[in-house]
Amino acid sequence: MHLHRFVIACLAVCFIGLFAVPSAAPQEKYNRDAYAREYVQFLVQELDQWTKGFPRQFYSALLQPPRDSSKLSESAKAGPSDLGDSVKQLASLSSGKDILTNGDFRNQVDKTLAAAKQVNLAMASQRFPDPLQSDWEQIRTALNSLAEIYKVETLAALEPPAAGRGPGGRGGAPATVAAALPPGAVAGYIVDQRCSAQGKGMWTNVSCIERCVRDGDKVVLVTEEGKVFQIANQDKITSDSYGQKVIITGKTEGEIITIDTLKTS
Repeated sequence: MHLHRFVIACLAVCFIGLFAVPSAAPQEKYNRDAYAREYVQFLVQELDQWTKGFPRQFYSALLQPPRDSSKLSESAKAGPSDLGDSVKQLASLSSGKDILTNGDFRNQVDKTLAAAKQVNLAMASQRFPDPLQSDWEQIRTALNSLAEIYKVETLAALEPPAAGRGPGGRGGAPATVAAALPPGAVAGYIVDQRCSAQGKGMWTNVSCIERCVRDGDKVVLVTEEGKVFQIANQDKITSDSYGQKVIITGKTEGEIITIDTLKTS
């Protein structure tokens, strides 16, 4: 799944921009329609790759303590398998030139999102391994891009239970207290500007960040809370820190940081 991750977030920004300005000529409309079709096909192709191994990984994780399959509804248990089958069907319908208006394709998008909703509930019901959670964030981001294109309800960003805590947040290991930051320091993730707005699942996607930066995007610092700081001296950031959680010290003016030091936290 991780071998073919591309910049869904970056393409989404470009796609939305295409429809923000009314067409001035038939050729421009044709170009927008062609790009929109190619973007949908790109999303479906990526989903087809990413969901091939996801059901097996989900069911394998579900069998391992402390996860408990009895806590899931039958529809939630069937969700990953149903999602894989729905995406395969979606891929088989995606080659047509009329997928933006084709009723069969639109109906399959609805079915795929319905199956994904059950997976989303299942992933939020218990704490699954972090790699599987990260994979689901990638899949959910792509599905939400499709939902926005076809103007249907997107999948909510549901938080799973905190690691090491029992039902109701009690009976597990005590929460650790975050270490105090040095005066003037800010902690966060080094990520590109576009992906910083796409949720935590994209903040550690190194291949996506690298591609966006190669395409001319700037790197920023995004905190755990989602606040974005612009970095004045971009030359202080190397590719080794992409997707890493770091602590930056320096001069902060509003939402702009001039880096003095940077270290991995």
